[in-house]
Amino acid sequence: MTLVTLPFRRGIGKIVALSMLLPLVFFCLNACTISPTPAAPTPDRLYLFDVSRLHLNHYEACIASTGEPSPCELDTPPPGKSYPDLLRDYDTLIFLATLQGLVNRDRPQLYLEHDYQRLETPGVDTFWLEKYQEAGQPYGWLAQTKIVKLNSLAEVLATFDDHVEGVVLWDPAVPATLNVATTIAGVENLAVLRAGSEIEAEITARLPVRQSLVGLFKPGAATLPHSATPSSSSPKTDAYLWAKEKYLDTGRANPLFLAYFEDGWPATRYAQNKMTRGGAYALERDYVVQQRGFAFDLSPWADEAPNDDPAQPVGTDAATLKAIVEAAEAQAGGQLIKVWGFIPWYEKYATEPGMGSTQHTPIKGEWESTWLFSQHGVYLQGGGGDVFGLAMANVSVHRFGPRPTLRTPPPLPTPADLVKKGYLTSAGRVSPDRTFVLFYMGDYDLAHPVQILLANYATSPWLDARRGQIPLAWGLNPALVEDIPGIISYLYASQSGQDYFVAANSGAGYLNPDALSEVGLLRWLGRSHDFYRKYGYDTQGFLLNGNGAAMSQLRLDAFTFLAPAGILTPDYEIDEPWPRLQLGTPLSAVATETLAGTPDVAAEAVHQAYRRVVLEQGRPPFLAFRSSFQSATFLWGVRDRLQAQDSAGQILGENGEVLHPNYTVVDPYTFFALLERWLK
Repeated sequence: MTLVTLPFRRGIGKIVALSMLLPLVFFCLNACTISPTPAAPTPDRLYLFDVSRLHLNHYEACIASTGEPSPCELDTPPPGKSYPDLLRDYDTLIFLATLQGLVNRDRPQLYLEHDYQRLETPGVDTFWLEKYQEAGQPYGWLAQTKIVKLNSLAEVLATFDDHVEGVVLWDPAVPATLNVATTIAGVENLAVLRAGSEIEAEITARLPVRQSLVGLFKPGAATLPHSATPSSSSPKTDAYLWAKEKYLDTGRANPLFLAYFEDGWPATRYAQNKMTRGGAYALERDYVVQQRGFAFDLSPWADEAPNDDPAQPVGTDAATLKAIVEAAEAQAGGQLIKVWGFIPWYEKYATEPGMGSTQHTPIKGEWESTWLFSQHGVYLQGGGGDVFGLAMANVSVHRFGPRPTLRTPPPLPTPADLVKKGYLTSAGRVSPDRTFVLFYMGDYDLAHPVQILLANYATSPWLDARRGQIPLAWGLNPALVEDIPGIISYLYASQSGQDYFVAANSGAGYLNPDALSEVGLLRWLGRSHDFYRKYGYDTQGFLLNGNGAAMSQLRLDAFTFLAPAGILTPDYEIDEPWPRLQLGTPLSAVATETLAGTPDVAAEAVHQAYRRVVLEQGRPPFLAFRSSFQSATFLWGVRDRLQAQDSAGQILGENGEVLHPNYTVVDPYTFFALLERWLK
């Protein structure tokens, strides 16, 4: 594969621009192609264990406590639970998830059910298991598999104790050792257990303790344990530096798989009779252990100490984070590196109440860490620890699902099609009395929201009754076939004629393109193009550059090869003039105004953008809006409000004049085809 094979759907200018990239293109011949993944054999049986009674859904707990769904400061445990109960539940989930990663390493054997049924809606884990058992479907890979239920931790141990070598104990005095233990678990074939846990006796009666981190990292140490490397003056960062030397620098841990997971801080909170604020990154650990990944939890900020280690020298966390990323890069041999997880903003390193920062918002933390990762060829693909209260569970099973068949982009609309719909005049000009609107459905660039939200939870966007009644651009990362291929197969198989898949964020994963080195950029373009080509993507619905702000022109030019049909980028990151043709590809902005709340509130956001972008700034009447985790019914309602208000003359300008934007919601291909014609 080379970039020369990209589907040219625009003019000759691309060929000229390609010549500037040719030296790097040929480098990409062998380095950028994705190796095919062989299909896994269908298991004859899959063991199922219900852990829903152990999982704390913070989203629902906040609604019950405060009436608000956001992370909140809960004062007491949920009904029927004490703090020791929550601590025991947390320990059990950590143990089971790390055990699961080991027993599922080569084939799927253990599936955990952490969500419960609501009325007629099955829990998210049951939902996907039922889909996988649908015979005759491209995603029905478990149709012939027998599901065997296990009823207790003792039964789980009896079934799988011969699959592991023993356990590694983490030290509750140093919460970072949970992540170190997770790294050790994948390398040494050990399950993870907190020292002093209520379940320790039951576990160690069947599995011996092979390694203990208790007391290994202490304040005032001169060097790292069993090393000449000077101590960082922090037990937290010493634990990660020790793990880096022992497992990452030596290549024993997988340098291509990092995990940005909250450490054992929830156990600290529970032991202090305090509640956590969000997901605890317990059930997500199965995939890290399965992939022999390297786990960490560090602040990206060098100008203040983190709230979980306030006594450390300022900047120690940030320096350790950089050292880990650089060590992984050195071991990766030039290959791109995946990060599973996300900065734990709802518990640490942010200006949220009690999170320790005086100046850095959660979004700033996301952007700072993502920029650092991108500089070293590292991209995110997992997700946060809490999406509407549910964990990213069972990925060690999901990854064995079937990949979708190859797909091609939908055909571009013809001028005759556009004339018939009234979008073009008979003379071929864009209709002068319409405002064309595109609804971008985000944020499905990471595995967690795709697995949890699209088809099963909150507004259940994919199962919504009005999906298919309004054109929607779904921002989906096609590279998620690496991790949740069966789920992606289901989405493609159940797509309606009004559902359009466009690329999210910045390619086949989430990073900031301007932070990449030249060689890193070409590897990224090659990776992204391979997925785009295989799964029919030629439109970039959201091109995010983070701290890099407006992307450099050469790199924007390069993205026109990935997405020749059109590119959208946030309006706070696009340079003037816009919209414009970038090497013949229409390039425009997603409005700052997002669509959320009620349809009436969202409709007013559309009016506000129209007044600002079209009337005040004098730009063409093409508006793109991002709506995160919303349903088709919600956006159908927004369109309904827009059309009703327009026809009733209820839309007013700044001076009270009646406006008639004639909002017309269209699909992304119509949007870009009309925009290109307007610009030409």
